[in-house]
Amino acid sequence: MKPSKIKTIKGKKALFLPSNFKGITLFGTVYCQRKEDADELNKNEFVDSNFKNHELIHVRQAESTNDSWLLYYIRYIWEWICNLSLITISRNMPYKFMPMEMEAYLNQDNWSYSSKSAIQWKKFEKIPKKDLKEMAKDYYLNHRKNKTFSSFLKEKFGK
Repeated sequence: MKPSKIKTIKGKKALFLPSNFKGITLFGTVYCQRKEDADELNKNEFVDSNFKNHELIHVRQAESTNDSWLLYYIRYIWEWICNLSLITISRNMPYKFMPMEMEAYLNQDNWSYSSKSAIQWKKFEKIPKKDLKEMAKDYYLNHRKNKTFSSFLKEKFGK
């Protein structure tokens, strides 16, 4: 099903998911580490949690890549590869500082955001890699213990 046809997401318990993942969205279904998280996603059609909104933002992002899951996942993996140098800071920095994840974390508590077109990631994609690396160092060294990644991004980008 094309991303534009998905209005709500469904959760399923994943058979295998790395322990540092809460869930992963694949073709509009969120595969969750814990059954409780999958059940929470399935309880109604409304966006009623930051987790559900975060994953639904990824669906809207896929819609913004020519309404194609394939193009979205190619782009997503490419962005992760481009961020691999951030692994020298911490193993999850290449993931956190991907444009798609930055948009999802920045807007996950704005529950109406996922009903719109999610194209803010295209702005984050233009951040020079040296600036992204400095931002990742700043987060890792000075902020990760006392604030969420979402709060850190809000401070940086004025939301």
